[in-house]
Amino acid sequence: MQPVSNYPISMLPGLTGHSLARCLEIVGAGLVRTLEVPFGDGSKDDSGKRKARLVPAGRVKAMTQIPEGAIAPDPDEDDADRISRIASARAEEVVRVRRMRDGSFGGFEVEVPVLAAIFPTERPTLLMAFVRLRAPKGVHQRLADDELLRDGEIEPSVAFVAERASEAAAKARAGLTALAERYSTQFQKATADLGDPSSFLRAATQADLERFVFAAQGPDEDELQPPLNKWFDKLLSSMRALRLQSRRRASFAEASGYDRYPNLFPLARSIERKLLFLAGPTNSGKTYEAMRFAIEAATAEVLSPLRLLAHEHREALTQGGARAGLITGEERDESEDFTHYARTIETIDVGRRVDVCVIDEIQMLADEQRGWAWTQALFGAPADLVVMTGSPDAIPMVERLAKVLGEPLEVRRLERKNELDAWPEPITLRDLRRGDAVVAFSRAAVHDLREAIVPLGLSVATVYGALSPEVRRAEAARFRRGEADVVVATDAIGMGLNLPVSRVFLAAIEKFDGTRRRNLFHSEIRQIGGRAGRYGMFEKGWVGVIGGGGYGVEKIRAAITTPPKELVGRAFVRPNRESVALAAEFLETDDLAQILTFLRSRIVMDHADLKIGDMDEEIEKARRLAPVRLPLLDRLAYAIVPVSLRHPWFMDTVLTWARAHAAGKPAPKPPLRSGDLQRLEDGVNLATAWLWLAQRFPAVYTDAEEVRDGVAALNDAIEKNLVKLSAVKPLASPAKSRPRKSSRERTQVKGSDSAGKHPTANHD
Repeated sequence: MQPVSNYPISMLPGLTGHSLARCLEIVGAGLVRTLEVPFGDGSKDDSGKRKARLVPAGRVKAMTQIPEGAIAPDPDEDDADRISRIASARAEEVVRVRRMRDGSFGGFEVEVPVLAAIFPTERPTLLMAFVRLRAPKGVHQRLADDELLRDGEIEPSVAFVAERASEAAAKARAGLTALAERYSTQFQKATADLGDPSSFLRAATQADLERFVFAAQGPDEDELQPPLNKWFDKLLSSMRALRLQSRRRASFAEASGYDRYPNLFPLARSIERKLLFLAGPTNSGKTYEAMRFAIEAATAEVLSPLRLLAHEHREALTQGGARAGLITGEERDESEDFTHYARTIETIDVGRRVDVCVIDEIQMLADEQRGWAWTQALFGAPADLVVMTGSPDAIPMVERLAKVLGEPLEVRRLERKNELDAWPEPITLRDLRRGDAVVAFSRAAVHDLREAIVPLGLSVATVYGALSPEVRRAEAARFRRGEADVVVATDAIGMGLNLPVSRVFLAAIEKFDGTRRRNLFHSEIRQIGGRAGRYGMFEKGWVGVIGGGGYGVEKIRAAITTPPKELVGRAFVRPNRESVALAAEFLETDDLAQILTFLRSRIVMDHADLKIGDMDEEIEKARRLAPVRLPLLDRLAYAIVPVSLRHPWFMDTVLTWARAHAAGKPAPKPPLRSGDLQRLEDGVNLATAWLWLAQRFPAVYTDAEEVRDGVAALNDAIEKNLVKLSAVKPLASPAKSRPRKSSRERTQVKGSDSAGKHPTANHD
């Protein structure tokens, strides 16, 4: 039987050889990635949001490689936290502080995990109870009232809690083991008529996989059994419901065609296609080779992940002698004379046959939000030769999908053309020099860094995702021309910008990914750092870190020297317009949110190689669009409009446009007002959504050229604003404040001209 995929903290000592205290230190300091899952009983403590903290199995080995050294104590640790920490080490059990809604002390609890073979699965089930402990008499209320304990009270309290933690954990383990054996027998009897219960079990637990975590009042079996019964009965009930639904689901899957996904693209299936994967890291020449295939073909399309790249690819096609057009979500430049097109990948035309189709950044197949577009392109591109470019870690996934298609695949591995190394020590901002790039992981961090760097005598170009492609290109061009000394960017630099930098420095080795704050993946560090040392301009590229001690340097070195981890799992898909219309007929409703929710749970549910992508935002937008009386498929367009719900007033504006559409009136123009930098950026982003809708409803979104002119004016204002904010002030003394280059650093750059401009960038 395979080990579980995630481990609770209390199991880490046996897996790592570290003491429990050391494991708690490592996890508490955030040195390994963790996963938080909710308690299964809807506990009212902590506003019903209590979490169990697990460490992915793939990160356990990393814990053994973290060097010994002092980890700074938590400055916010109070008496209750201190007691739980010391008691955990003494009892060799994880003792946690239970907090109430207002954050006040509620008590102590001990974490009790048990691995049990309850179900016929490859992995054992992880039952995980959090058993409440009594606090020392007289101390509980004082901790709840946030009163400080006297030094003489800490040790007796630790001894009291540690003793009860050991007793409770031992008793709870025995109880959980006995219950697990009982449930195993019950499960076999309850599912004897299902034939293959494991398939129903996987389906039943797919959306609710962590319900083995629960809270218990005490360690006795009769106290553990009620929450476990609730969980077990719910699981069996889900399996029975799935059995009743399976025939209905099968009939829908057959009608929609998603169980035979390749057949959704009949033109592609009618062609004897050949697949070519140019796999290599940044700076390996893979994009150059792919564009050569496209330019030499009589007809071709190049599919890009970003509008910025689509513009660059069109320029490359035109420079190569091709008559090239451009199609993105917001703009279309088409002509019967055009033989080649550069497109954003979502705009692929699966009904236009070409000789060559280039799919850039194929590793995006594994992206839960946008991966469906790469799956659609790989399966549906109607080209004799489909050329993919991307990271080598995508090779197994591409090979598997090629087998699904039954089409021949050639993989060519390309190596980086020059060396990439870790800068040997952390630097400070004062160590930056002309031509460096600094990468942060939020818009706010980029502006904070710019404000800190400019007084040092270095002018700054800034690049981040909220900027339009036009402004990002202008800022990159300003850096290339030498009008800005350094570039400060978000990780947008890792895709779509070719900059003449020999050194890239990370301002942090962690990021907030929209859900949680986590350490950077090795693949992210390679993608960002690979921009350093562009071949033909620099003999070597350097990736470093600003501050943070030696751990950051070691993490970067590990990322660029460790072979890429292969992408595993299934590729993502998304419902198309036809499946939405079919589901509406099947469900006898035009409630788009209900339809999308149904499709999310039904499409390719049991497919071995495909799965549905993230649809949470689309479903929420559909709910908000419900009162708008538009045809179903028109509402679908508004539900997938590229605006984020993180900006509530963006969607409010889209709803205003939709109501005008429903009333048969022209949609109001987007607000193209001047203001501060944030307002200007918001105006461009909202206008981009307006232009996206104008491509689909030109009769409703009129005067698109006027809006484009307004966007151009806003972009010009943004660029002027950035130049003004990023320029070195006249009173500054650059000669004194700029750091000296060491003799070693001076030898790293070649090809810079006597005028001091940065070398011209060439493509990956």
